[in-house]
Amino acid sequence: MPRLPAASLAVLMLAACTPRPREEGPQEQPPPQVVLHGARLESYQGEQLTLSGTAERLTYQRAGGDVQGTNAVLKVPPGQGAVKGPAGTSGGMVVRAPNMEGNLASKQLVASGGVVIRTGEGMVVETPRLTYDATTGQARGNEGVTVKGPDYRLRSDRFELSTQDETFIFDGSVETVLGAAE
Repeated sequence: MPRLPAASLAVLMLAACTPRPREEGPQEQPPPQVVLHGARLESYQGEQLTLSGTAERLTYQRAGGDVQGTNAVLKVPPGQGAVKGPAGTSGGMVVRAPNMEGNLASKQLVASGGVVIRTGEGMVVETPRLTYDATTGQARGNEGVTVKGPDYRLRSDRFELSTQDETFIFDGSVETVLGAAE
């Protein structure tokens, strides 16, 4: 009799250690190959710095080149054709977003979660989401945009931004108020 309980215990332990078959369901994404916390970023075209910044957390999938960042701040240096502002101001812009997703191969980026762009001339642009194409230097937003400048305010349905010459095009229903920006 003492052997029967020991044999039963061994069978139970063996059954508990065998892997269970996977349940059918949605396939999980594999974990990223690289996760960086407190990452500093720099992007170059040849020897020219085209973008720099930081991200609280940055993930990278080597196989497809996908990158995801949280609480990201990107600095775009002044473009070649940038218009120089009044004395004491500089060109370039800073883009802040809670979420950024991009692909290194396609050079595409989507910023979302409440994007804020600040230019060296004092313009503050807020939009829920924007897409950026690094090959053309163009950013676009189709979910509305508000702009505050030193002496104006603007609201628009859509916008395009050229980072090379730092110009904005506002489209759709556009409302502008000149004077103090509050």
